[in-house]
Amino acid sequence: MWDTGKVASGDIMVSYAGKKLEPFTKYYWKVIGGDLLEKEIVSPVNSFETGMMNIKNWQGAWISDGKGVDYQPAPYFRKKFTAGKTIRSARAYIAVGGLYELYINGEKIGNHRLDPLYTRFDRRNLYVTYDVTDQLRSGENAIGVLLGNGWYNHQSKAVWDFDRAPWRNRPAFCLDLRITYTDGSVETIPTGLSWKTSSGALVFNSIYTGEHYDARLEQKGWNTPNFDDSKWNGVGLRGTPSQNVTAQQVRPIRNVLTIPAKSVNKIDEKTYVFDFGQNMSGVTKINVSGEEGTEVRIMHGERLFDNGRIDMANIDVYYRGDKVKDPF
Repeated sequence: MWDTGKVASGDIMVSYAGKKLEPFTKYYWKVIGGDLLEKEIVSPVNSFETGMMNIKNWQGAWISDGKGVDYQPAPYFRKKFTAGKTIRSARAYIAVGGLYELYINGEKIGNHRLDPLYTRFDRRNLYVTYDVTDQLRSGENAIGVLLGNGWYNHQSKAVWDFDRAPWRNRPAFCLDLRITYTDGSVETIPTGLSWKTSSGALVFNSIYTGEHYDARLEQKGWNTPNFDDSKWNGVGLRGTPSQNVTAQQVRPIRNVLTIPAKSVNKIDEKTYVFDFGQNMSGVTKINVSGEEGTEVRIMHGERLFDNGRIDMANIDVYYRGDKVKDPF
């Protein structure tokens, strides 16, 4: 594709000037350096892979569950398909208005959190690429997608007025699953009207106030091939939120560390305060058991009242939602 030839200069910022690169293609590269004594130092062979490169290369349509911006339960989506030949490689490309979790055959794909990252959604949308070769199998497969509101559909109110954002809409997404078979043929499983949707256990979600999860509404196996989706609904088509859909090229948010509680203070029979000994960004994890219908609430704070309870005054001061039923 390109060879710079020998560049006898201290200027090492050389821009690519070779043949036009193609989408969905793996390219290999290396660099040969030299010193004043003409001694060559050769790098290992490395590679990169191009993605969509152009919005016109998407085959999938943007789909949603057709609900309004104030509808609270999160939408679940699924698509069952058959891979009839031996798979050599597969890539999933997903662009979302809102947040998402992607599953293939019941397995969560990737270790990112809160993807895609925030943009002005009516001007730019980000997509993320995953290598899903190991998650697919010959025969029946299923794709599952769970969407969250994120910064795209703010339902909680605060002084920043994100609930009045000009881009606000019900979460939607577009996905292409591109499968390359060992015989060289390529098949794409795109989003479209053949997909199905339903609500489930995630009955409310907000960047400001977290998730409300009702385990009684779990649909076990919803993202697996053998799940019975006969009671699920059809999806609706949506326009692309913007005409600028580009690859997310930032270091993602990931789970990187597990921090146990340093101490536990039992306030009364229903209230416990866990102190982690530091301020952090993270997700709490707790194991509980009890009678069906029991409500467990987890609040987060940075300081305590004198009586040992959590003081949220320094972090919920700009929040305008229901601080009792849905604390910041």
